[in-house]
Amino acid sequence: MQKTSNLIWQDTQHQALFELIDKIKEVPFDPEVLTRLKLYAEHHFVLEEAYMRILDYPEATDHIEAHDRFREELKAMLETDPTMHQALQVSLSDFLYKWLDLHVFGIDKKLEEFVLKSAFK
Repeated sequence: MQKTSNLIWQDTQHQALFELIDKIKEVPFDPEVLTRLKLYAEHHFVLEEAYMRILDYPEATDHIEAHDRFREELKAMLETDPTMHQALQVSLSDFLYKWLDLHVFGIDKKLEEFVLKSAFK
């Protein structure tokens, strides 16, 4: 079970991302899951990045670079063979889940604290 924060929009979006990542393990593999994950992650990142710009978040550059690395990983995954082997599905899902978990409970927590201190919640 995922921990929650005080930013409901952020929690809801993070939970949706974790659920999409879990779907990568499903058999039979649906390659559309990666497309949905890419689109939803982009939606989420754009919203977070807008908050960073509006609030002049001091750690925005590093945070956006982390988002960009995830974007690059997803792009590479979308270029893989859609008939992915189950072991690769599990490995891919585990990698993305761990990345997102570290991101959410690392630099996203810092952003959350910053947003909550602002008048622009």
